[in-house]
Amino acid sequence: MDSSSISISVIMPAFNEESNIRSAVHQNIETFSSKGLDFEIIIIDDKSSDRTREIGDELAKEFPHVRCFYHEENLGPGGAFKTGVMQSNKEYIIFVPFDNPLTVEDIEVYLPRVGNCDIIVGVRVARVGYSKIARFASFFYNRILIPLMFNIGISDLNWIQIYRRKHFSDGTLKISNTQIFFLVEILVQAKEKQLIIAEVPSKMKRRLYGTPTCERFSTMWVTFFDAVKFFIKINK
Repeated sequence: MDSSSISISVIMPAFNEESNIRSAVHQNIETFSSKGLDFEIIIIDDKSSDRTREIGDELAKEFPHVRCFYHEENLGPGGAFKTGVMQSNKEYIIFVPFDNPLTVEDIEVYLPRVGNCDIIVGVRVARVGYSKIARFASFFYNRILIPLMFNIGISDLNWIQIYRRKHFSDGTLKISNTQIFFLVEILVQAKEKQLIIAEVPSKMKRRLYGTPTCERFSTMWVTFFDAVKFFIKINK
């Protein structure tokens, strides 16, 4: 598929990202514009306590491609992504974290699969900036826990993914208000519905400001319990 015919909504959930938001949005605008894509950037402020919302409003006024929405309560990445999907208008959707805005090289590995696949999953070639505990947790989660519980055959579950929007609008795929586990929920549903999923190699960048979510023990525990609850739910 020619890149000029691809329309895509870039969803960027934000929680206390005032140090990253401006540079990340600028980078994504530059990348998607340079590829000639029909795109929009949707920022979801998940009740930040810093200037994320204010800066998001400034960016939306400055760039016609950018829109900003806000939560009155913190709903987690899953809830923020769900809001972004509901507000999106393009044929495809991509989830992009603020600490890893996309370069042209990053997005180019996904584009050849668009049009032929329902979901394109980025697989990190290295965990950049991870501590030893985060590396172990990621290995256990991606290579042991999730394969044992759900057997979906995907080697990296918590990274940048592209989806056909229609699968959300027609109810084929559903999103719950969870933390980062929502990405696994989507893939489990996609496998059950026999959607076409492809994996592509993807680079990870070192976060310059703030603490990566994966480094927080609270996030690790919540993700584990979300996995257990979802396992029980689908096996009743």
